[in-house]
Amino acid sequence: MSIHESADVAAAEQWWVHTLELPTNRFQRATLKRHRPTIRYNTQEEYHGCLVIDVPRSRELYWKIEGLVAGLGAAIT
Repeated sequence: MSIHESADVAAAEQWWVHTLELPTNRFQRATLKRHRPTIRYNTQEEYHGCLVIDVPRSRELYWKIEGLVAGLGAAIT
């Protein structure tokens, strides 16, 4: 999970655990985004960070998805 350091990290982790119905040991330590003095709009209680999913040996899958997205983009334009 990637989340702003000013957010409630523990609450966000518990939200993801509950929402995805996974044990806590399936999650790695959260990556904290450093605070920059700008206006953040995602500060409400609904902010739970950004879930990051690592897929081992996923290079070929990535290329297939990338090709699919490029094909869809070409079909739209």
